[in-house]
Amino acid sequence: MDQQRRVAALKRVPILATLSPPDLEHVVKACKWQDYDAGAEILSYRAPSAEVFFLAAGKVRVIIYSAEGKAVLFTDLKAGATFGEIAAIDRQPRSAGAEAIEPCTVAFLTASQFEALLLKHPAMAYATLRHLGAEVRRLTERVLEFSTLMVQNRIQAELLRLAADSGQREGQALLSPAPSLSDIANRVSTHREAVSRELSRLGSIGLLRRERGDLRITDIARLAMLVREAKGD
Repeated sequence: MDQQRRVAALKRVPILATLSPPDLEHVVKACKWQDYDAGAEILSYRAPSAEVFFLAAGKVRVIIYSAEGKAVLFTDLKAGATFGEIAAIDRQPRSAGAEAIEPCTVAFLTASQFEALLLKHPAMAYATLRHLGAEVRRLTERVLEFSTLMVQNRIQAELLRLAADSGQREGQALLSPAPSLSDIANRVSTHREAVSRELSRLGSIGLLRRERGDLRITDIARLAMLVREAKGD
C-alpha cells in the first residue's frame, strides 16, 4: 500500500478524521504497517502488548477463547475501525483477542505515541471518548440481552445487528456471505442447533430467505418488532 493509499485509508478512521492533512500524514509515517493473512492472529487475549491498531483494509474479528477452546465472539470490524485502544490507554493486558477474517492491512502506534497524539489534539481525544462511549453502550446492550432474553430473541437481536452492519435497502438486508451457524451461536452464547431451529422458524414465517451462499432478511421492521416485544419496549 503506497503512501497516498495509506493516507486515504487512515482518513476513514473516525478518531483520526479530526486531524489536519499534515497531522494525518505525520501519523501515517509514524505508524508501523503489517499485512495479515486470513485466519492469522493479530492480538491474543491477556497479552501484555499495548499498541493501538487502525484497520486500513480487510476485516478483523474480536474474540476470546475459553480454556476449553470455546469461542466468545464480540464483533467483526471493517476497514476504518480502531481496536486495541483499551490496552493502549490503561497499559493493562489485552481485554480481547483479534484475528483476521480475510487478508487485511493494519497500521499501529505504540501506547506512548497514541497518548502523545491524544494530549496534543483535543478533538481527537474527544472523538476517542465518543468511540469508547459507543462501545460501552453496545456491550451494555448485549449484557442486557444475555440477562433478560431467551435464546431465540438473542438470535433475532444479533441478526438485526448484522443487518445494520451490512446496510439496508427497502426494508431488507442481504448478509453476504451468510454467517455460519457457529458464528451466530458464538455471538449469543448458544449452540448451532438452537440457531438452526430459529433460522428455520424465521424462514417459515417469511422473515428470512436463503439465496445461495447468502442470507436475506426480508422484513427488518417486523424482526425489530419481535425484539422490541421481547425486551418490553
